[in-house]
Amino acid sequence: MDKRNDYSYRMPPFQSRHLNGDERSGSNYRRIPWGQRPPPPRDVAILQERANKLVKYLLVKDQTKIPIKRSDMLKDVIQEYDEYFPEIIERASYALEKMFRVNLKEIDKQNSLYILISNQESSAGILGTTKDTPKLGLLMVILSVIFMNGNKASEAVIWEVLRKLGLHPGVKHSLFGEVRKLITDEFVKQKYLEYKRVPNSRPPEYEFFWGLRSYHETSKMKVLKFACKVQKKDPKDWAAQYREAVEMEVQAAAVAVAEAEARAEARAQMGIGEEAVAGSLSHGVKVHPWNLCPHISLSSYDQSAEGDML
Repeated sequence: MDKRNDYSYRMPPFQSRHLNGDERSGSNYRRIPWGQRPPPPRDVAILQERANKLVKYLLVKDQTKIPIKRSDMLKDVIQEYDEYFPEIIERASYALEKMFRVNLKEIDKQNSLYILISNQESSAGILGTTKDTPKLGLLMVILSVIFMNGNKASEAVIWEVLRKLGLHPGVKHSLFGEVRKLITDEFVKQKYLEYKRVPNSRPPEYEFFWGLRSYHETSKMKVLKFACKVQKKDPKDWAAQYREAVEMEVQAAAVAVAEAEARAEARAQMGIGEEAVAGSLSHGVKVHPWNLCPHISLSSYDQSAEGDML
């Protein structure tokens, strides 16, 4: 029987799969999500190339100090190699450490948020060195108030301190701009601070807490020493805070050792070595990452106001 005259027979529509994973059928067009496509074969050279791109991407994204999402890394850089995300990000992390002395840190595992932290104490990017950095100096004041008040501080208490420094809500400052927006929006988005409404408060009242980034860029001991310098006291004069700061130092050291061991083991299994700092990356980025980013400019920090900060 001639199948061309048999209406039960239909020629299957022509389909072609494009390199980016799209399927086309006549005028129909369907995009297959990266996660639903068969993974490409593991090719170390390609994975390293994606890692190099990821390094540059992270340095640029870090300019705003807003944590970088895993989903954005997948969408913008890693794409169809999403199955190899752990290896690609580990290769990128290795290059950042070796070439730029910067650590890539996941600060929120639930939401997969990452930040870059300089491991050089003298870097302008580290929160512990606040001298001559206006915004970070202001932030250290707020972190100190929070810590010295039992790890939380009401908005009223924060403004009481800031008013002593000549900072007022709704009044634009020459260095900080609108201060209320800086501390309740910018610092919050950057995860330096948390700003939460007090449950069942009417009218609404708010409290400040340390944000996730602050726990990684500074420590309670550094903040305590900052407060002691302001008050011209010894850290042990605040027994409860000193005890808590010491405990946090011990815990942080143990966590750092465990993370370093786990990272070394993972890199050994993945075969990550000096090739992760060779190739196009070494030619594409020749300056320190903190020089690539518009960090808070260094200017004179108002040391004269320290005595009234806390």
